[in-house]
Amino acid sequence: MNLEFEKVVSDRRGSILFLKFGQKNINLVQIKKGFARGGHYHSFESSHYVLSGIIEYKEKNIETEEESITTIKGPATIFVPPMRAHLLIALEDTLFFEAFDTEYSATDYDQYRQIVLQKIS
Repeated sequence: MNLEFEKVVSDRRGSILFLKFGQKNINLVQIKKGFARGGHYHSFESSHYVLSGIIEYKEKNIETEEESITTIKGPATIFVPPMRAHLLIALEDTLFFEAFDTEYSATDYDQYRQIVLQKIS
């Protein structure tokens, strides 16, 4: 089994390398200081492995509206349960990867997605 490169996508926030290892999807994500990524939720669980940098991490249970906000410094692991909106705001240049075993799909969570869009414009 080989690690396969699928594509790279770049914008003002940084780049994302999309990789595949067998059935595992691995996205290597860069967030430049002051920008945000995420602002959505998934129907599956995912994990984010912060390799370097510092982020403000927001997570909201979309069913109960309970929200947590923490500052996370790499290296660290963030476990994201299904149906939890999540937002990563880079307090300094940050590099992380996320891994999941299913086809990627995300539903925007407007309250968080607006923050992503405001920071990129």
